Amino acid sequence: MKALSTTLPWLVLSQRLQAASSVHRDELLSVQRLRGLAVLMVLIVHIEDIAMKMPGWGNVHGTYARAFGYSAPDLFFVISGFIMSHITFSQPFEPRRWLLSRFIRIYPLFFLFCLLATVLWLINPAMTMGSGNHTWSSVLLSWLAWPQAGLPLLFIGWTLEHEIVFYATVFFTASVLGRERLLPVMLTLSALAAVRWWWTHQGGAPWWDWHLTSLFIWQFTLGVLVHHTLDRLARWPAWAWCVLAVLCGASAVLWAHPGAINEEHPVRVITFGLTYACVLIAWLVHERKQRLQGTFRAQRDAWVWAGDASYSLYLTHPFVLATVGKALALMHLAPWAQWLCVLVVTGLVLSTGMLVHLLLERPIIDFGRRLTRRPIQRAQTP
Repeated sequence: MKALSTTLPWLVLSQRLQAASSVHRDELLSVQRLRGLAVLMVLIVHIEDIAMKMPGWGNVHGTYARAFGYSAPDLFFVISGFIMSHITFSQPFEPRRWLLSRFIRIYPLFFLFCLLATVLWLINPAMTMGSGNHTWSSVLLSWLAWPQAGLPLLFIGWTLEHEIVFYATVFFTASVLGRERLLPVMLTLSALAAVRWWWTHQGGAPWWDWHLTSLFIWQFTLGVLVHHTLDRLARWPAWAWCVLAVLCGASAVLWAHPGAINEEHPVRVITFGLTYACVLIAWLVHERKQRLQGTFRAQRDAWVWAGDASYSLYLTHPFVLATVGKALALMHLAPWAQWLCVLVVTGLVLSTGMLVHLLLERPIIDFGRRLTRRPIQRAQTP
């Protein structure tokens, strides 16, 4: 009995790994790899934040973090624009099923980590991991991932706020105006975002828009545009899009400045948006070519696994790093031990995120799929 109790968790984990390793016929592995790239970019920047707490690492933030690493959310937004278009246009649109699927995919796991953040805040109001002072009103908005002017209690939720606004736009457009109107609606919001930015920063008039005309709308729009025009864009080879991505990325690094969250400059948003749109096109074109040639390998590699677990990694890493950071601040380690510690922290972040994905997120996803599965249409006998 004792042997069974010790092997059962590993058996469950093994079964989850086996189930998660299967590849669906229509799954776009290139998009999953890009998700993995995006979340690893986030982790590197935040691990550097923790490393700065160690003696001698005060200037650890190098060119990567200052000029490029902070742009990972831009990649997420471009991917989201493409994926939501793919989900909404590749199958019949059923409003209730669409809403339920999106809710189950996002909120249950998010609520869990919001609960943890709230408990820490109740224990000590200063334990907000840098998101500032909060009231019960801002905490409630944080739980809903509802747009707010400041950072939410779980600070990484600021990106989810933009995602929710985009999802709401997609749902409203598909339900009321028709799916074919999504691109015109997004282009209109993008134009309004430019007007809003000019009005606020040049005209001096405050304009709180609940993220509806945030400049990040441009990046979601680029993802939607890629989906709508992919057949024409695929006429160019993948290497040509890679060249364009390098040129746009170099422009972004040279001329764009990070700025405060939700106050980004248009040059930064559009240059990084174009960079990642070109990267997305290149990977999609490459995958499409491999599928047509019969050389596509439908298997999950490390990048795909990182993409699968990207949401879990994104939600868990602040808690792991905050805990480790407090411990490192009290330690005096030799230089070699500091390097070893950074490697250990990286492994701890990745393993924690993967375990949460396999043991919590994956069962939630599977439950959502069963719950929203379309009923089998059976022929009625006379």
